[in-house]
Amino acid sequence: MCIFGHYMRKLSGLFLFFILSVPPSFGGGPLSLEACREAARQAGRLEELYALNDVDREAGAAMEDSPFRYSLRAYGLVHYLSEAPNPASMTDFPFVLHAIPRFQYNSGFLLSQPLYSGGQRKLKAEQNELSHAQERLEIDRQGIELDGAVDELYLGILLSRKREEILSRQLNAVRIKLSDAREAYGAGVSYKDAVLALEAQTTSLEAELSGSTAQTQAALAMLSALTGLQMDESTTFEMPLGEDPGTAVSDPAFARLDLEARRIELDKQLVRASALPSLQAVGAVGYGRPSLDFFNRRPDVYWAVGLTLMIPISDWRDVHLGRNRLDAAARKLALQRENLERQKQVALLKYDGEIARYAQLLEANGQTVAKYEELCDELDALSAQGAAPVSDYLTALEQLSAARLDGEVYSILKLQQQLLRKRYISQL
Repeated sequence: MCIFGHYMRKLSGLFLFFILSVPPSFGGGPLSLEACREAARQAGRLEELYALNDVDREAGAAMEDSPFRYSLRAYGLVHYLSEAPNPASMTDFPFVLHAIPRFQYNSGFLLSQPLYSGGQRKLKAEQNELSHAQERLEIDRQGIELDGAVDELYLGILLSRKREEILSRQLNAVRIKLSDAREAYGAGVSYKDAVLALEAQTTSLEAELSGSTAQTQAALAMLSALTGLQMDESTTFEMPLGEDPGTAVSDPAFARLDLEARRIELDKQLVRASALPSLQAVGAVGYGRPSLDFFNRRPDVYWAVGLTLMIPISDWRDVHLGRNRLDAAARKLALQRENLERQKQVALLKYDGEIARYAQLLEANGQTVAKYEELCDELDALSAQGAAPVSDYLTALEQLSAARLDGEVYSILKLQQQLLRKRYISQL
């Protein structure tokens, strides 16, 4: 009995969030575990997160893949000359020369088009794809956490209902025995202690059954909020099929390490590319008065085109230091992979051992239940004949119910270990 209470408390702790909207009604046949998982993912709007991630990735790819990544800027310039030269002072000839004004005005547009940047454009496009692949893995992790929360609640409801079924069977048997005891006492062929013992057992079982029903209703309410499906006592659930221990599991943890290793390699290439020469075409169109045109005071349109070549010199020092840091990060990542592989091996052995243990307990439990059923039948007949006390029958009946509940617990825990084995890596 205490196992069940601990199990339900664990389920309550794993319920991470609530859906605030009113859940829709669920109709139809038995509800499966997969249907609950899918409903929880829809309520968590994971598909929308995937779609937004794809939109962001495509927009980033369009920006990085375009060969025409020109920059167009408008500019305006005004400056004041503290010492404005007088062109007339340079000659004695009688030309009409105008003094340069102290205020200078210019405005126009500046256009630049990168032609070569050491391959940085391609590398940044790869970084964009890599970043969104990592974000997709993060959404996958959120989905697996949702699956885990659904699994815990779903299995808890199954176990709770099995417990209610076992308690109901035990209660019905005690009530039948109580009715017989009351008739025997009324006929004067038995003592009242048997009636009192059966009445006390009936009251205890009714209270225990009521508490179990309340726990089931609480779990149903939490699963309804998590999935967005309205569930109540009439909702039926399918028993999930056990997972094959040899089933291959996905390794999102290793996928994250692979992406991180690729990111480090791209960073190395970008560090090197940042120290390579870059070339860009530039052009400008402006309106103003060129400051050296001494013979004209009227502003006019002017333009200029050219190429800009930038050759980094001191940047190679930073390249060496940056590559050393990235090499250290790559070595640390390799160590993390080795540790994760060992952790995976140990975890698989642990889950396989637990699955095997529960399988053995189930096999032994079947024999135990059969023995207790035989004992209850025998004591039921003996107590009816007055050859055995009713208390012996009640004890045997309680032991039978406990054995049946143990069998259901073992079955659910075995299934839980199989489900955990399949998804545990994503939670490392």
